[in-house]
Amino acid sequence: MTDLRAAATFSRADVVRPEWVDYNGHMGDFAYAIAFSQTVTAFMDVIGIDRAYRDATSATLYTLDMRIGYQRECHQGMALEFTLHVLAADTKRMHLYIEMHDSDGNLLAWNEQVQLHVSRASGQPKAAAFPDDMAIRIVKAAEAGATILPLAHIDKRIGLGR
Repeated sequence: MTDLRAAATFSRADVVRPEWVDYNGHMGDFAYAIAFSQTVTAFMDVIGIDRAYRDATSATLYTLDMRIGYQRECHQGMALEFTLHVLAADTKRMHLYIEMHDSDGNLLAWNEQVQLHVSRASGQPKAAAFPDDMAIRIVKAAEAGATILPLAHIDKRIGLGR
């Protein structure tokens, strides 16, 4: 295991599901987004944005930005390991970095997201500060996650090189 993976704030395992395989016979680009999103949802449970919290407060996370770097093909039944790092956080947002590896530790894909804590209690979505206890957990995770920076592909702008 690499130092980067060992330093993860959160990890989870999954497998490439049949419904994730596209017409090319490998995991479709849409499925990477689903798998990364499910990783964030599982992380939400750990930091306290679970179903009970969402039901009680009408607050949740909204994705503001998301980027995926595809490194290798994935095929049905392949075991996947996701490692999540909180790179930065403020009172309402988190910058997340997630890697997807196979059982041999090969990097399959990486994902970068910015999440916003949103309250829908008024009927209209509105950015809201994290509750204090949750904010403390997130700040500690961000302090640990900052140790993996810089990541060259995170700072690289998307587009065609000249």
